[in-house]
Amino acid sequence: MTSLTKELLLALKPEAKKVEVEGLGVVYIKPLTELLRSRRMTEAYGKDGKLCQDYKQKMRAKMIVDQLCDEKGECLFTDSDLNDVLNLDGLKLDKLCDVIHDFNEKHEKKDPGE
Repeated sequence: MTSLTKELLLALKPEAKKVEVEGLGVVYIKPLTELLRSRRMTEAYGKDGKLCQDYKQKMRAKMIVDQLCDEKGECLFTDSDLNDVLNLDGLKLDKLCDVIHDFNEKHEKKDPGE
């Protein structure tokens, strides 16, 4: 096993992954950066430590905004697009959200050194 160095740690940049979504086609998904992950965690919980209702209602749309990207890893959406994403057909987005969830589960279980 290799010792973690500063260089190895700083090389852990989010990489886009090409995924086929039934009914939608090919999409690219990337993991959250540490900054965005921390920002979303801060938004998710109120001062009382409970999950905010507003965040729960927008969670799937934020996941799409945060993680869909082009083949170079550039996000397709920004926070200013959130309302547009919230107004899309939720049933048609189910498969996309499932793919992003699966990606996140696999990515979180993956060894950082892999």
